[in-house]
Amino acid sequence: PEAQAVRQRILATDEYYAVIAISQNAAESGLDWMDRYWPQMPAGVLWFGVGPTTALPMQQAGLNALIPEERFDSEGLLQRPELQTEAVRDQKILIWRGVGGRETLASVLRERGARVDYAELYTREPVISTAERWQALLGDRPVVLLSSAQALDIIEQQVPDLAHKVTALLVPGERGAGIARERGYSQVLVATSARNEDTLHTLREWIAAGAP
Repeated sequence: PEAQAVRQRILATDEYYAVIAISQNAAESGLDWMDRYWPQMPAGVLWFGVGPTTALPMQQAGLNALIPEERFDSEGLLQRPELQTEAVRDQKILIWRGVGGRETLASVLRERGARVDYAELYTREPVISTAERWQALLGDRPVVLLSSAQALDIIEQQVPDLAHKVTALLVPGERGAGIARERGYSQVLVATSARNEDTLHTLREWIAAGAP
């Protein structure tokens, strides 16, 4: 990412109504930048994470990071009262994220009258495996645990017929689950968040219910 652009955004953090981290990586990277330029966190800024996993490093840094009350994604965050039109009109909002990514959050906030900037803090580098490696991994039709809908895109680019080679997909959140179902996955398990404990809870419940 362009360091100078990020630096300018971070130095201006106190000018923003809210800062939103869209992933754990974004939260951790953003906090690293804040440590460099802000000996004390600026007052009067609202802090948000799209879910508990994202908010955790912010909370550990002493920030009162708010999260969605139900679904842990951009759509859920947009339901927060602090992000409704009457609250954000003419306000500046900074989104911490990686290079690229979804535009839903910024688009809706702009429709509500906010001025939205990005601090793009890291670059996603997909892990590429060989066909032999995928064959070995998928030989027993496993349950595949995904951290995001984007992870499904990355795997399907390498294994186009993935839907026929897995027993089930486990994804955090309804958005990713909806995408998986649209692509032909018949057994989609939905965890409430990407936290390990939520993923394991969903998996245990499925097994206890008589998973195939």
